[in-house]
Amino acid sequence: MRTIVITGSASGLGAALVRRLERDGHRVIGLDRRDAPIVADLGTPDGRAAGIAAAREACGGSLDGLVSCAGLGPYDDPQTICRVNYFGAVAILDGLKPELSRGSAPAAVAISSIGAAAEMLMLPEYLQACRDGDEKLAQGIMADKDGTTSYSNAKRALAEAVKKRAVEWAPEGIRINAVAPGKMDTPMLDRLLSDAAHAPAIEAMPVPMGRHGSADEIAGVVAFLLGPDASYVQGQVIIADGGSNALLDPTRV
Repeated sequence: MRTIVITGSASGLGAALVRRLERDGHRVIGLDRRDAPIVADLGTPDGRAAGIAAAREACGGSLDGLVSCAGLGPYDDPQTICRVNYFGAVAILDGLKPELSRGSAPAAVAISSIGAAAEMLMLPEYLQACRDGDEKLAQGIMADKDGTTSYSNAKRALAEAVKKRAVEWAPEGIRINAVAPGKMDTPMLDRLLSDAAHAPAIEAMPVPMGRHGSADEIAGVVAFLLGPDASYVQGQVIIADGGSNALLDPTRV
């Protein structure tokens, strides 16, 4: 039995991950803003510190797996998206790295998004602020932007952070990868499709497989990355989108 922390465990993909990993016989420690064993707000420094401290205590100092899944949607406040989806996500990864280093075949997975591939939305100055760890500057850049821009840039910055840490963490035996889902049946997608400002773009995104993914399907990809069959997979962003990216960007490898 492995001990695995999952942020964003109360709903959507996070809840699907709890079900999947518990069914596989693992001990899961959930963290969310509400309805979770550990309640913490990853949008604030104090909330992050409290969540990390509680997770350390719950796992007893040794952690085999970590999934940074908590995140807000494109309909939320752009600056809050920045705080949670990037800075909160990397704080959890970095904060629990010592516990991972003491785990058995430790692996971490961050949940990015197909939105991270939207090059036309990328803001180089924001991505650089994230690389520099400058949360105040990153929030300032997003002050006059829309939620979709903030969401896509935060998820891109998170994917970049995974690649950077993959190189740094590998000598310590810690694997880290990311999953970038496309359209996935979760409360987030339901809310986007019910919002007149977001629904047209979401509905227009082509999916060659002709359907939305399920949270359980994406949870299966994450479970693979956490497990022994992915023991040589490091620093990858696995796109699970039913073929949308392959259709829209067929020459990028």
